[in-house]
Amino acid sequence: MIMKVQSQRTSNRKKNIRILLISVVFIALGLLAPKAFSVVSQVVMSPFHATSNWLRESNSLIPTFIRERQELTAEIEALENELQIAQRTTITRQRLFEENVRLRGLLGADEENRIAAGVIARPDTLPYDYIQIDQGTESGVEVGAPVFAGSDIVIGLVVYAAREYSFVTLFTTPGFNATVFVSGPDVVANMEGMGGGVARVRMPQGIAMNLGNLVYVPSIEPGVFGRISHLENEPTQPEQYGFISPDIAISSLHTVAVGKVSQISRSVEDIDQNILEELLSTLVVPGVGLTVSSSTASSTATSSVETETEL
Repeated sequence: MIMKVQSQRTSNRKKNIRILLISVVFIALGLLAPKAFSVVSQVVMSPFHATSNWLRESNSLIPTFIRERQELTAEIEALENELQIAQRTTITRQRLFEENVRLRGLLGADEENRIAAGVIARPDTLPYDYIQIDQGTESGVEVGAPVFAGSDIVIGLVVYAAREYSFVTLFTTPGFNATVFVSGPDVVANMEGMGGGVARVRMPQGIAMNLGNLVYVPSIEPGVFGRISHLENEPTQPEQYGFISPDIAISSLHTVAVGKVSQISRSVEDIDQNILEELLSTLVVPGVGLTVSSSTASSTATSSVETETEL
């Protein structure tokens, strides 16, 4: 019995000694590990530090080449960034210039004054062939005034003018009628609104009406409405039809210009004069001036004089 008690005490003592030794070993490792790690890291990283200092400070060929290459790369990136900024600035200036030109044309800068207006409601919220603009009688908008979607493209008339807004009926409104001039066949015809952004002109058979013919409203100056985009011509029918859609889609219409009622002519003589001006300008070719003919004539005359002198 006494031997068992002694052996049990001996085993407990050995166990405690082992635990103590293990604890001492762990504490020693904990104290010595940072120094060991520091030494190892210094040994491992010293070549990298030496190489980095050599590349950064040495005046030999390879480090100098690498440093200059890095500087050139950084300078190229900076110049590319400046170029991108300059291009964006140029694009912004070009956009502002084009916007200025468009607005000047829209407002008829060289003609009768117009009123610029923003389109605040379109056929998605209104009946299809009506639009609402953000200018009214307070800005000088009059009922019956023509509405332009460009420098010379007329799209409709003001039918209602409140103090701060107005409604415009388009020429494509069902039941809308107007006398128009069709270039190409150069005839006067009746145009009627069909709805859905489409109007049509009717003519007797035998008149050469083609796709792309311009349609003018001669009672409004200027008064281009659109082009004939579709034809219906049945030889058995007494009439043929040309369908017109404005060149500018209503969905993309954001700004318009409102003219004056005085731009609408009620005189037959004035309307005939507008038609005559369109006819007279049909054969004008842009870019060809009298200087070409005069210079050619003068050179011909000079050569003939020289020939006579030689004879």
